[in-house]
Amino acid sequence: MAGMKRENLDSERVVLEHLRDQIVSGSLKPGTKLPSERALGQTLGVSRGYVRKALAKLEHYGLIRTLPQRGTIVAGLGTKAISGLIASIGSLDEDFGPVELFEIRALLETFAARKAAERAGSDEITEILKWHSEFRARADAGQRGLDEDHLFHLAIAKASGNPVCLALTSYFTPQIISLNADFAESDPDRFRRTFAEHDGIVRAILAGDPDASEKAMKSHMAEAWKRRLPGNTPR
Repeated sequence: MAGMKRENLDSERVVLEHLRDQIVSGSLKPGTKLPSERALGQTLGVSRGYVRKALAKLEHYGLIRTLPQRGTIVAGLGTKAISGLIASIGSLDEDFGPVELFEIRALLETFAARKAAERAGSDEITEILKWHSEFRARADAGQRGLDEDHLFHLAIAKASGNPVCLALTSYFTPQIISLNADFAESDPDRFRRTFAEHDGIVRAILAGDPDASEKAMKSHMAEAWKRRLPGNTPR
């Protein structure tokens, strides 16, 4: 199972690194349309499914955009910024300490939840609900749903209406995923409890209640801390 997970990540990394190289070389400039999923898959020798997953991550991290009647284009960021972010997304071996990661994550996530309750529009709400629903499907099946979990949190960061919050959250998300990827889950009910924590956040955002949203996210972060860092008290 671990070997299959690593193979999946390696295939996605091939796509991410190829796009990074194309952007840095100038072959793909901001505003340029990306090749189709099929064309990328054939060029790189990976299945279309891996291409789709890599592109979905890049879009949720704000590095590419899908526009009506134009297709998927490179976002209007500088090549250095895009290259750095893609390198972060593709890297699963950054040596960030878990305590430091969780400290910063808790700050950003609670800020994002509060602002999402104040600012989220219908499109942002739809995206939050999409990943909330997909995580529930995984939880009901007793599965981890790491991608769905973190895309749910990224959707909230996006809904905060603060691009700096989204960019910073995007930067550390790959390291959080790496930290969680090899964590041995011993509690079969953990996924349903996590969904319930998410649900409290969603309900508060839908109610437009910033205080409740912040409180629900703070509680979720505290529970995540206990699960991943038992015996470590937040500083």
